[in-house]
Amino acid sequence: MNEIIKKTDSQIAKLIKKEERRQAETLNLIASENYPSRAVREALSSIFVAKYAEGRPYKRYYGGMENVDKLETLVEERVKKAFKLNPEKWAVNVQPYSGSPANYAVLRGLLKPGDKIMAIPLSHGGHLTHGASASLSGQDFKVVNYFLDKNKLLDYKQIERIAKKEKPKLIITGYSAYPRKIDFKKFSQIARKVGAYLLADTSHITGLIIGRVHPSPFPWADVVMTTTHKTLRGPRGAMII
Repeated sequence: MNEIIKKTDSQIAKLIKKEERRQAETLNLIASENYPSRAVREALSSIFVAKYAEGRPYKRYYGGMENVDKLETLVEERVKKAFKLNPEKWAVNVQPYSGSPANYAVLRGLLKPGDKIMAIPLSHGGHLTHGASASLSGQDFKVVNYFLDKNKLLDYKQIERIAKKEKPKLIITGYSAYPRKIDFKKFSQIARKVGAYLLADTSHITGLIIGRVHPSPFPWADVVMTTTHKTLRGPRGAMII
């Protein structure tokens, strides 16, 4: 730990030390957490933490953004490279603070309040921001659900039947608690048949996707949202692709 913190605020320094020890001595099985590297932690405590960065790179509302713009653009380029994306066809935003506001930004960016979205419920492995009543996603939009079958697997025929009946404006795939592969191509075909956008929330499996051991949501999804602090072991944040 930095000696300056110890001298400046011993109480906070002690809490930091205790948390470091807790994490070091704990086998963390929380799927939405991970162990960031020392390089990530060092970057998080850099001078960039003191700068506003409203707006898009090179189109900011504050001055003194030349280094922030270069940093953000560099990260966006690395995202495209990691997913092997055509830089001319895909846009990346790495500004969201976490997956929840990122998912909501996608919904409000593509839909109008009251539009219908289709997703799997919490009880079948979904996420709060996929239309749960406790989330703004469930309060601002009309939500219809699809479900796992009796074997706890995605039933794509059932999903297609529900989509054709309900005609949602957006379908969400990608889950918090579904330990099976997802067929993004099939979801894309279903979405196209009913004229819906397809949002893939890959927060829990992005490391597997980049590692080429899980099918990629590209080019099937219209939008991909992922957090950066789970299987990517990065800083707490999210990105919209």
